[in-house]
Amino acid sequence: MEQSFRPIAILDLDVAKPLPEVPLRDKARGLIYGGVFCLVRRHGRPVGIVEFSYDGEVISPSELATLIGSPPQPASPSSVAKTKTGPAPSITVVVATRDRAASLDRCLHSLMSQNYQNYDIVVVDNAPATSETADLIADRYKATGKVRYVREDRPGLGRAHNTGVSLVTAPYAAFTDDDVIVDPDWLAAIAANFSTDGKVGCVTGLILPAELETRAQMWTERHGGFGKGLERRLFDLGEHRPDNALFPFTAGQFGSGANMAFNMEALRRIGGFESALGAGTIARGGDDLASFYAVVKAGFGLVYEPEAIIWHHHRRDEEGMVRQAYGYGVGLGAYLTNVILDDPKTLWDLTKALPSGLAHMFGSSSPKNRRLPGDYPTALIWRERLGILAGVPSFVRSRRAVNLLERMRAPDAGNSAPRASSQLE
Repeated sequence: MEQSFRPIAILDLDVAKPLPEVPLRDKARGLIYGGVFCLVRRHGRPVGIVEFSYDGEVISPSELATLIGSPPQPASPSSVAKTKTGPAPSITVVVATRDRAASLDRCLHSLMSQNYQNYDIVVVDNAPATSETADLIADRYKATGKVRYVREDRPGLGRAHNTGVSLVTAPYAAFTDDDVIVDPDWLAAIAANFSTDGKVGCVTGLILPAELETRAQMWTERHGGFGKGLERRLFDLGEHRPDNALFPFTAGQFGSGANMAFNMEALRRIGGFESALGAGTIARGGDDLASFYAVVKAGFGLVYEPEAIIWHHHRRDEEGMVRQAYGYGVGLGAYLTNVILDDPKTLWDLTKALPSGLAHMFGSSSPKNRRLPGDYPTALIWRERLGILAGVPSFVRSRRAVNLLERMRAPDAGNSAPRASSQLE
């Protein structure tokens, strides 16, 4: 018998403040929540994630305190606090989008509310079918002086990010997606982790669900493994190299492209983003994984900072999950193919790591499979695995398509700069 699903309410609570009463019935939307996913903070800092079921309509403050328990005290000083006493370096936020103006508006609204002053935003409109995004920026954000618009007609997330990077003059660039809400301290937490000596090449952060109202959203949350925990970690090829045979190939352990930032020196060193990877290409994904891997291999450190928080709107429909699971696999296979083609010597390292990789993919007790809910469809698991195999030819085809397009555009190289919207000039 299929397990019934009840929507999960998302809470963001600070135990240093009085706890609220939490209603679990949304009459306007006809929703009755059957449980809670709660980020617990102490003085603004994430200290715990608590999940529980609940059968009533209202959780009182006293009940909530009991259900949350006693979250731990932070073990280290706050990263965000450092930016309030030290210099605040300039950061450009790049948001690539395609025909999702309403979602983008929500994202930009949250970006405009940052507890950080020294930043600007570049919106890259990637192969749009309408003028809605350009109209949104012109109508609502042009007057702020913080948001620039650029159109990139060639589809592909890696290419869109490179177009955004071409407009960055700040020492650091942060990237997020158009379907997220960023925490007010997001940029402050990112900025605090870039070292003055330039050894940190990339910072990633905590990704939490903005809503869990459908079974598909819960599947995505459990499958995606977006949340990498509440412990700050530094990865590099030296003393901070994890004891893991798959390192640094399992770049997904570092974070995700919806929440990443780069030292521009490091990003230039690795040649920017791979244009043959990412959503909108034949390869479907893997652009973020490739950049994480390349930064670490180039000798830079990569920091995972849980105080850099975003809230991601997972896709709501189960049919879309079928495409997404396959796309995850294709992106992973394409990323690994990219690594091998760019440096054939890595094939030997990957071969040595193959047993660990198979255990990670197929082992019932592996972290990847252990986090899946009991009702997660086996068909989706196999779709992802099939996608990994398909990722090999997909990347080859994608790179050929990119190379062909570049050759076709070569005569117009002098006119190939990104086109800013005439509405914003």
